[in-house]
Amino acid sequence: MAIKKLLIRNYKSIEDTIIEMRPDVNIFVGENDSGKSTILEAISIVATGNLNGRSFEKQIKANLFNQNVREKYIASLKNIKSVMAPPTIIIEAYLDIEDQSFSGTNNELREDCAGIRMELAFNQTYAGIYKQMLKDGEIYDIPIEFYTVNYHYFKGTPVVYRFAPVKGVFIDTTRKDYSYVMDKFVTSNIATYLTAREQTDLSTAYRKSRHAFQENEVVKQLNHSISKNVKVNEKSVAIDLREDNVDEWKHQMSVIVESIPFENIGFGTQNSIKIELAIKNSKDQVNLIMMEEPENNLSYTNMTKLIDHVIESEGKQVFISTHSSYIANKLNLGNIFLLHNGKIESMSKLPDDTKRYFKKLPGYDTLRAVLAEKIILVEGPTDELIIQRAYLDEYGRLPMDDGIDVIVVDSLAFKRYCDIAVLLKKKMVIVTDNDGNIQKNINDKYSDYIGESNLIFVHEKNEDLNTIEPSVLEVNCENGKPTELFKEAVSKKNSMKNKSKQEVLDFMTNNKAEWALRVFDSENKINYPEYIKDAIKQYN
Repeated sequence: MAIKKLLIRNYKSIEDTIIEMRPDVNIFVGENDSGKSTILEAISIVATGNLNGRSFEKQIKANLFNQNVREKYIASLKNIKSVMAPPTIIIEAYLDIEDQSFSGTNNELREDCAGIRMELAFNQTYAGIYKQMLKDGEIYDIPIEFYTVNYHYFKGTPVVYRFAPVKGVFIDTTRKDYSYVMDKFVTSNIATYLTAREQTDLSTAYRKSRHAFQENEVVKQLNHSISKNVKVNEKSVAIDLREDNVDEWKHQMSVIVESIPFENIGFGTQNSIKIELAIKNSKDQVNLIMMEEPENNLSYTNMTKLIDHVIESEGKQVFISTHSSYIANKLNLGNIFLLHNGKIESMSKLPDDTKRYFKKLPGYDTLRAVLAEKIILVEGPTDELIIQRAYLDEYGRLPMDDGIDVIVVDSLAFKRYCDIAVLLKKKMVIVTDNDGNIQKNINDKYSDYIGESNLIFVHEKNEDLNTIEPSVLEVNCENGKPTELFKEAVSKKNSMKNKSKQEVLDFMTNNKAEWALRVFDSENKINYPEYIKDAIKQYN
């Protein structure tokens, strides 16, 4: 069982959207407050009836409504004759099962299929009171006290989550909340390895221990002192253990990891264990897993293990929000949904060879390119340092101060990043060496991309200046010799002062990052090749 499609209307940052889900892994990426958590919450609400581990209907607040919709409603209150109807939050999960028990057309799209609908709506029972309060000017915001939450299948019948076809668990690695997963682990193992009689024996032993505590002389003495000296509302009081149900003993048990209680081990290890247990839960227990930033507090090794667990999971649909390029690359960039400027874009149409490339080489910071507003792609740290310093000299600030990301990428990956930019219609400036042959190394190599209006390739026009080193050196020469200002910029304790042009070039070629770092830190302003100037002007 999986969610084929998710409809969200008026919930938090999402005003109205439909997301076509993938049957296995779905990855949501975006800047902070872009809506990643909102989507995971919406899935949790419609699939479990809970938000952050508590019943959703117990947490109704006006700020759950989309801010635009909320502001429109509040604005309409100024004219009682044109007050808009109280807004409604709707979340619908369209399921991929064919079961008449859950199927029908009671959904926003009027599709005849299986699904669950959650509606937070104004209860018409209070219509009369509401109208009078409007007339008296006593409504100032969305009147949530008149709202009710309804869950029903697309057939129209009410949802009882204990028997629902979806079983979901939400794992938020940003919070120390592991009770649900660990309770599942405890109760599942008790059911697997103990007979009903053995479980009854343990329950009896637990109640005996409670009774022994209550009959302890110290406890009796405590209550005697309290009853003698303390009165509440002129009534005597005592202290006792809370009443519990027959299975309470199971919830009092803790998981011990190598002799250490689970709650006392490191946060990162807790996350690793609870994620693994959630994924390994049997099919009939959990079929939807929602993970909020699973990379939190995980080492590289544990993150790799996490990804392996996700890849190996069967019969489970996984929803992940992340800022980790490593996770996104390993779990396939085609599974990404990019949240940007209120829109949700799927990267499923990314070329298959590009998906495979990043999956095999997951170290590339792909999400940096996906999320960046303005991108300059360069081949190495030398190019990055020179671009940064050239921008600083021209505009008095660094590129990042203007929201421009200068990203270092192996030139072999340029095409892959171009595929991302083309798919997302994102402007990207690519700064590359001509390597002595412009036709072969640029025109032919990038022929599939040069015609794209959002891709701008800049390079040295002189093929004799095949890399950035001779290109920068050339524009800092007078009469065929490096200027004293330039030699001073690339020198350490005047080490280049008496060097010839060839000697300076040899030093730059053999110490790429070092000479560029010296230029970046220098008090002297050097000259820059035209293609470098062209690159930094693209966003100004």
